[in-house]
Amino acid sequence: MNASPNVLLTNDDGIDAIGLRAMHDALSAVADVTVVAPDGDRSGVSRADSLEFEVEKRSLGIAVDGTPVDCVQYARGGLDAEFDVVVSGCNDGPNLGAHKIERSGTVCAAIEAGFLGIPGVALSVYDPPEGSREFDREDYAEAGRVAEFLVRRLAAADLPEGFDYLNVNVPADADDPRLRVTEPAYHFDVRIDETDDGSYRAWDHFYDPLHPDVDAEMTDDVGTDRRAVADEEISVSPLSVRHRTPDAEAVEPLVADYPERVSEV
Repeated sequence: MNASPNVLLTNDDGIDAIGLRAMHDALSAVADVTVVAPDGDRSGVSRADSLEFEVEKRSLGIAVDGTPVDCVQYARGGLDAEFDVVVSGCNDGPNLGAHKIERSGTVCAAIEAGFLGIPGVALSVYDPPEGSREFDREDYAEAGRVAEFLVRRLAAADLPEGFDYLNVNVPADADDPRLRVTEPAYHFDVRIDETDDGSYRAWDHFYDPLHPDVDAEMTDDVGTDRRAVADEEISVSPLSVRHRTPDAEAVEPLVADYPERVSEV
């Protein structure tokens, strides 16, 4: 990679989001930064793409009438530039957990980068002591330092085999938090309630242990992302887009007799 890496910066909160500006200002000290971001909030769009979209030049960069994945695709194929790292964020709230992260537009921009052969970094901030809240410009200071650190390291190092992107969650107010390499917590539970009008509401309780006003015990082991978030650590999960079967031979007995012949009676 280059001495001064070329970084594509995107997000899912939109090109006017405070977190995007904070990452731009931090990364500009160590990299050449190109901003290509949605023209408005596209939170929770996962890996959706629009196939057709319009773009508009703004003072900070290029606004895309589409999703974070559209932004990465456009920057990769529509600009005369080669990128060393794609940074997505910084999101205002955590993105973690095995069943959660691919619902996030922030994380899926980094995943799209991984599929295109570019290391991706997804960044989110959180505040366990207070739970959900709005974040101010200064709340992204630690995330900016983490982004700068990781971009410099990714630009200078050979990437481990099978690694495609990092999912990073950073505490907003912790004093000198430690960085912990994690894996996504594997947990899911949902309750379905019928509403007064006859429709149904799904309640996902994954984030309950992180909310101070909810009586839910944190049972995750050290080394998982949700536990790191609860402990006000910087959680860095190195992940792959390849979805490989861990033990293909173990599945062979399940499929060995296909097509199964049923004897005629």
